[in-house]
Amino acid sequence: METHLATAITFIYALTGITVIGLIVLFAIKLRHVAEEKRTARCMETHQDYFQYVQAYIEEEERLQLPPGTVTLAERRIIQKKLFELIERFNGAHREKLIMLCQDLGLVEYDLQRLRSWRKWTRIDAAYNLGTMRSPLAVPELLGLLRRSSYDPSIFIIARAIAKCAEDEGTLRELVKLMSIYQKSFHQLIVDILSESQVDFIPLLISLLKEQDQELVKIALVGLSFHAELGMEGPLANLSRSTDKEVRIKAIKLLCRDSRFLTKERINRFMSHADWEVRAICAKAIGDLGLQGYIPLLKKAVGDSNWWVCRNSAHSLAQLHVDGFVALCEILQENNESGKLEMAYHVIQEELEKGESMQSDLDVQLDYNHKLHVYQKLNKQKTAAMHALEM
Repeated sequence: METHLATAITFIYALTGITVIGLIVLFAIKLRHVAEEKRTARCMETHQDYFQYVQAYIEEEERLQLPPGTVTLAERRIIQKKLFELIERFNGAHREKLIMLCQDLGLVEYDLQRLRSWRKWTRIDAAYNLGTMRSPLAVPELLGLLRRSSYDPSIFIIARAIAKCAEDEGTLRELVKLMSIYQKSFHQLIVDILSESQVDFIPLLISLLKEQDQELVKIALVGLSFHAELGMEGPLANLSRSTDKEVRIKAIKLLCRDSRFLTKERINRFMSHADWEVRAICAKAIGDLGLQGYIPLLKKAVGDSNWWVCRNSAHSLAQLHVDGFVALCEILQENNESGKLEMAYHVIQEELEKGESMQSDLDVQLDYNHKLHVYQKLNKQKTAAMHALEM
């Protein structure tokens, strides 16, 4: 009994001791933080006139002068933070002047030294700083740091720093290849990182479409989602036949963004493709691009075995003005397939309701009246034919 009591007392003392030590550590951190805030406030007050000078003379052609007097390392670090705020706020020549000022202050050289530190988070902080200062001198060491890094969130800080410091396409290519090694699905994040660079990265993405490495191809396809360049057509056409479904669908989606890439042969192939996603993408593209020559193909596709293909085909017909609307109405007359009839009827009613609610627009009103006339006329013909058969 006494042994258990002694153990409990020892445990309580140990727990109390750990709690006290924890509180002391927290208090020390708090004091350090307060001291740092006071030091920062004093430095900002001391150099207030200098910061005003920087913002006032940033428009001038001459190089910005260094702060007057002797500036300690601690003061330089505080000034660096303020300059970083201005660097992110400005572009072009103004940003270049601020970056040159950072170099003159010795901040680039200081962070290059920190980049070689044995402490990981010192290296990461230095990489971030060098990226903000867009220092091309840091590129070789940053690439080396990325090569040696294991997979964790810090690789994105290093990668972003490399993109900001890069001065040529070769550096960005090396960056993308290093990031693709991890085989993770962060393709969009890599593209976002590339967009931080002052180098035009679109030619790089187009060239990556021809790579054998599927990870590189996927990064390129994601990055080119909102671009339509003529140099893309050949590589995309090849990728549209890829054995990798993700690559195949992304490539076809890009081809379907531009009417210049949609030849008759391609549209026919896509609309009869084994992947329902491809048929749905192509059906939507025909309507979005206003390709009225493919109304018969869409009319047939409203009866597709996949609901999304049916839906996109019917909505695309509705987008193709009166001719497309007529095709929808004809489906109600000609077809006995319940799914196809239901889809066509639903989209027709949607179009008529939409037109009725937008009567204030003259063009919409004329289009609505025309469609309503077509619908009522075909409906009457169908009713008359049914009466004739009954007689």
